[in-house]
Amino acid sequence: MDVLFLNKDFLACVKPQGLPSQPDTSGDYDMTSLLKQYLKARGENEDIFVLHRLDRATGGVMIYARNQKSAAELSRLIAEKDGFEKHYLTVVSGVPSEKCGNMTDYLYKDSAQKKSFVVKSERRGAKLASLDYELRSTAEIDGKTLSLVAIKLNTGRFHQIRAQFSSRGMSVFGDGKYGSREKAPHFALWANKIAFTYKGKKYEFEKAPDMDALPWNYFR
Repeated sequence: MDVLFLNKDFLACVKPQGLPSQPDTSGDYDMTSLLKQYLKARGENEDIFVLHRLDRATGGVMIYARNQKSAAELSRLIAEKDGFEKHYLTVVSGVPSEKCGNMTDYLYKDSAQKKSFVVKSERRGAKLASLDYELRSTAEIDGKTLSLVAIKLNTGRFHQIRAQFSSRGMSVFGDGKYGSREKAPHFALWANKIAFTYKGKKYEFEKAPDMDALPWNYFR
């Protein structure tokens, strides 16, 4: 269990790819249950409150509250976008048109397909999605160009990064659901940093993906 920080109000940890953020219908091990086991082994209060989620296939830094009061305050920060920053790294096929930029779209979630689609204008069920990105590096692999991109989410929509980049012809590496033809054990999307201010103190937690794993190793 990779726990980056722990106090009486919250903990910061690293969720592995392939692991649910909380219990689901699969019955598989999940991050919430494993954290409770971790706290029990330490002889501490086992209460865990889910504040945000990562898709099963996405790994990286997560924050869990440890009591109802901190859960309410941290949930407010997240809901109101009050200084709670979520940063990601991804590898995509192709190259963004600008080194730094913003993507703003309306996203429609198709629950039957469990997939989000960019739609041209506001419509019933569509929600505004926004992110800022920065191109960090490119690599030529087997005649194809891959880009390492850093992302700061301004909204937290379903499959937002995957859908917005795919709609611009830049599928996340290994993400077949959104058009990638590349094969990898996990698609290349990683929550590398969370930063926020709580009780007047600034917190920042960061963890890089495994740079020996495909396709991160192309940018090692």
